[in-house]
Amino acid sequence: MNDITPEIRKLFLKYNGDIKTLLQENPNVDYLYALSDIRENLLEWYEFDQNASLLQVGSDYGALTGLYSRRVKEVTVLDPNDNDLSFNRLRNQKQENIRYVAGELEAFEEEGFDYVVMVGSLKAPYEQQIQKAKSLLKPEGKLILALCNRLGLKYQAGAIPDQVRLSRAEVLELLCGAEGNRGKAEFYYPMPDYRSAMALYSDHYLPGKGDLTHAILAYDYPKYLRFDLGKMYDEVCEGKQFETFANSFLTIWSRHEEN
Repeated sequence: MNDITPEIRKLFLKYNGDIKTLLQENPNVDYLYALSDIRENLLEWYEFDQNASLLQVGSDYGALTGLYSRRVKEVTVLDPNDNDLSFNRLRNQKQENIRYVAGELEAFEEEGFDYVVMVGSLKAPYEQQIQKAKSLLKPEGKLILALCNRLGLKYQAGAIPDQVRLSRAEVLELLCGAEGNRGKAEFYYPMPDYRSAMALYSDHYLPGKGDLTHAILAYDYPKYLRFDLGKMYDEVCEGKQFETFANSFLTIWSRHEEN
């Protein structure tokens, strides 16, 4: 997503924080992803420990910060961009349990978090970032990661993918190692993607043929698709390959087998 913080801030102040009216009168997919409450669908269902501490890596216009602050005791937002942090602080000014820190993940030294959350904020080198994030967790802590799938049907149909995009196999190896013995990763598949989750599947509940025939359209699909997405989803689901071709992943990793 482009850095639209200055214009977002200007609009937010113009509409006195009325995001619904702002989006109605300023139709723009970047504004939607930055401000809409649909962003919270990704983790609204998750049962966070209300006494926990959470590190949010990447401010992301405060799209999920409010949700975290309502669900856990303490939230720390880490981002190198002061403007992003400033807007997040403005957006969530009524929440008193949020702390804002300017800096990069690699240089962050605090430890002992119950959750470290990286939603669309993973950067290269990936292995170094993941290991750093894990080092900040308590022994029983959880790393929550969401990112774009390089093999997602949405992108094969012509939608523009994120700069960071990995396959399911790459994410699994990144989190658990080539031998799969570095903790446990639970995979979820938000549809149509992690920024606009309208449905959420998991390895325990996958869509079958017909479930995605009329696939939920993403807001950033191109005007003309390269193929019939509904038909292709049917083929993928019937062939039991949905996990491979889902548009994005939400993973919850812990050092222990239980998640």
